[in-house]
Amino acid sequence: MPKERRRAIHCELIEASKTSPGYFKYQIKIREKDGSETIVPAYGKDMQDAIERLLWTERVEVVTNKNATIPIFVGVCLSVVCFSGALSVIQNNPIWLLAGMMTIITTVVVINRVDKYLKK
Repeated sequence: MPKERRRAIHCELIEASKTSPGYFKYQIKIREKDGSETIVPAYGKDMQDAIERLLWTERVEVVTNKNATIPIFVGVCLSVVCFSGALSVIQNNPIWLLAGMMTIITTVVVINRVDKYLKK
């Protein structure tokens, strides 16, 4: 049985590009994993180039979206550790540092579980 994946099922030349000579606009019909069909525009020198450019753009968007949230999350985690460390020094009680680290660990676990649930 073939693996379920997205497939380009129909590609149609629409017009020559008005701004970039030698490039063409194509309309590509894609069958998604769930069976629905979407139509997306793509540009390239030929049909194969247009499909490759479309795939490259989609891969870049996925990576960019994932990497954009990581530095923010790391910054928040560092600020929680610094704040709890400062409280630990001020109060002379190491339980504050432990509480800060447990908060970060709990947050990471909850975010991971929610992400897995939403991807189903």
